[in-house]
Amino acid sequence: MELYFVLKSPARAENVGAAARAMKTMGFGKMRLVDSRVHQQEQASWVAHGAQDILEQAEYFAGLEAALSDMDLVIATTARSRGRYRYYLTPQQACEQVNNKQVNKVALLFGCEESGLSNEELAHADIISYLPLKVSYPSLNLGQAIMLYAYEFSQGLAPATAENAEQTEQNSQLRLLQSKTEELFDLIGVSQHEKLAEWVRDRLPMLEQRDLNLLHLLYKDLARALPRKDES
Repeated sequence: MELYFVLKSPARAENVGAAARAMKTMGFGKMRLVDSRVHQQEQASWVAHGAQDILEQAEYFAGLEAALSDMDLVIATTARSRGRYRYYLTPQQACEQVNNKQVNKVALLFGCEESGLSNEELAHADIISYLPLKVSYPSLNLGQAIMLYAYEFSQGLAPATAENAEQTEQNSQLRLLQSKTEELFDLIGVSQHEKLAEWVRDRLPMLEQRDLNLLHLLYKDLARALPRKDES
């Protein structure tokens, strides 16, 4: 499994340098930046302290959708609750979700230091995570937040094995199930804004791999039993 740290519109080069240093300290090396090239500034390199290779190899994307298009699971971070109902996981709980699934590429998504991630950007995520702080005002900067997530994932991720890698290539099904779910909602006329539909979308990424496999089989049976729209 490969873990990517995706930074959406970071504003300060020093924060990205600190993020690279935190990542390398915890054994991670894959960084992506969206709508910002501050990692190329000298200030980022100064703060990186031995992690300049992460900055040099960082991938740049103009838009968030492109940066996440090849990910099997996206975990977005937020410092505050949002309007619609979502499950919020601590970094440790988010790591457990990764271990429960056969996934190849996982993204940890961080927003701009000044404004975080918008609701539209959070919509690209499968899981929402937060840091349970002791004070109501979140005062962590980007580098500190990435250090805490990098530490939790370095401690909690299950070690990769050849058998797990082979199963991942064969059985990663979350994206396929999400697509089939939307097709099913459309077929039976479930509104995009109905509470049931929102609940299903929120819970689906949290199922363990065994449950995802069983649900995939169920969808196959439903596809044979239900008429398609063009046949009705």
